[in-house]
Amino acid sequence: MGLQKISFKVPPALWRNFGAQANSLFLSRAPFLNYMIAHETPELKADLDGRQLSVRAKRHVSGMLKKQLAPSENNSVNIEVEQSTATALNDVVRECNLVRDAFLCRLIIFLRGSDTLLKYLGVPRVVGGGLLRDGLEPMPSSPLKAMESVRDDPLSYIRHHVSETWESGIYTVPLPRTLDWAACFLEDKDVPGTRAQKDDQRKTAEMFDLLERDAFAKAPSIKRRRAK
Repeated sequence: MGLQKISFKVPPALWRNFGAQANSLFLSRAPFLNYMIAHETPELKADLDGRQLSVRAKRHVSGMLKKQLAPSENNSVNIEVEQSTATALNDVVRECNLVRDAFLCRLIIFLRGSDTLLKYLGVPRVVGGGLLRDGLEPMPSSPLKAMESVRDDPLSYIRHHVSETWESGIYTVPLPRTLDWAACFLEDKDVPGTRAQKDDQRKTAEMFDLLERDAFAKAPSIKRRRAK
């Protein structure tokens, strides 16, 4: 199967940090990402399960990503992937109206697995101990076999814990709103300025108003009981 070039926009700091880690592990970024995109595209499709970004949500994600790019730096990355990989990814992007670059950025974010991200998601930083009682496979002692085990599904441990804790896949689990630029799916109520968000805010305000009225209405009866 032949290769084809794809390009995508990525915040320079994210790409530099990813590159530094890849270099320290003697990994060539392009072949590694080719493998990961091929491996994760079916996971992306399964997580989304037919859901589509609305036009407003897609515009919001694209706008947030644009804000992360540095005008004075080259934000475009070019890599070669197998034609079948590019085709499969483009099919999911078209079917679910995704911002493709946001998916690729999110993939890199999860591959880096920073301590901050793991803490937010409730994923243990260290594999072992209690993890082994969760049905996950232990890590081989052999260095090369351990590398092979990780190679087969690098995101397996994170995926397992996100599924258990959030009942969600890694491509739909909600991340801090500052990372909307790496969102694969957002409900319209989470998109600033949409009617759905305004309706959600109105309903929330009405609920708090009812709770306050209920608390206020009960207060006098409590005082009367104490007076007796």
